[in-house]
Amino acid sequence: MSRKILTFGYDACHRWAVLRLAGFTVHACESIGELRDRLMRRSQVDAVIMVEDIVSVPQEAITAAKSYFHGPLVLFQARTRSAHKEAFDLCVPILSGPSVWLPKLETLLDSSRVNSEAEIPAQRIAKMPVR
Repeated sequence: MSRKILTFGYDACHRWAVLRLAGFTVHACESIGELRDRLMRRSQVDAVIMVEDIVSVPQEAITAAKSYFHGPLVLFQARTRSAHKEAFDLCVPILSGPSVWLPKLETLLDSSRVNSEAEIPAQRIAKMPVR
């Protein structure tokens, strides 16, 4: 099954093509509103990836992702000192090649999936009727 990624920001380094070649389904959100709408629909998304360009990722985009998505949030940095670095689960330094960031992303997604599957039994137990 293909992992689904939502992206926000301009992909000048062709990372989305690399992700597609690695078997990911990638949907690039053109605006904060589109990102928010897709996340609010609760469609299956494995990660949200944001890219810095000349300016930092807008705080509103980070807030939308954190409000409507509980999975991994990844940042591809454009500078060494990102303004909102602490909001992300994985920060990929500028000019890192796919051989560096793709395994890190895979590990993050695997770990996130294991954690979310571990939460499912606890949620079922909490919803069981008490007799």
